[in-house]
Amino acid sequence: MNIKITLVLVLFSSIIFANPFVKPSEPHGMLNFSQQHPSKDIFPVSLFAIDGKQIIERKNAVWLKPGTHTLRFRAAINLDQRSKTQIKRQKQVSPRKNNSLEIDVQEGKMYFVGYDTSERDPNLWRPVVWKVEDK
Repeated sequence: MNIKITLVLVLFSSIIFANPFVKPSEPHGMLNFSQQHPSKDIFPVSLFAIDGKQIIERKNAVWLKPGTHTLRFRAAINLDQRSKTQIKRQKQVSPRKNNSLEIDVQEGKMYFVGYDTSERDPNLWRPVVWKVEDK
């Protein structure tokens, strides 16, 4: 019985210490993914995995511990709002191929992340940091 309790405590503590999310009162960088930039063909994203672990989908913003993180996103692309020449809808690709972004989060910075569709070829679309601000 003691072994089971110890094992549960070890697993629980490893989950807590591996958590990249922090409270706003702790040292952090902030990622904002709800804003789009239509004139640059950048659309909102939602975060669904971080550092190889799937999470509950986040659509607006998160506070992350400083350091390098690998993020995976889903894109919300509206082809009718793109400023570039329209792509035939039957050629639209799902942004599952290019949905990862590695970012070095620095304390006190806010990163605006979106899905860049500025290339004519949808296979080249990808998540990007399109603006960084000091908080």
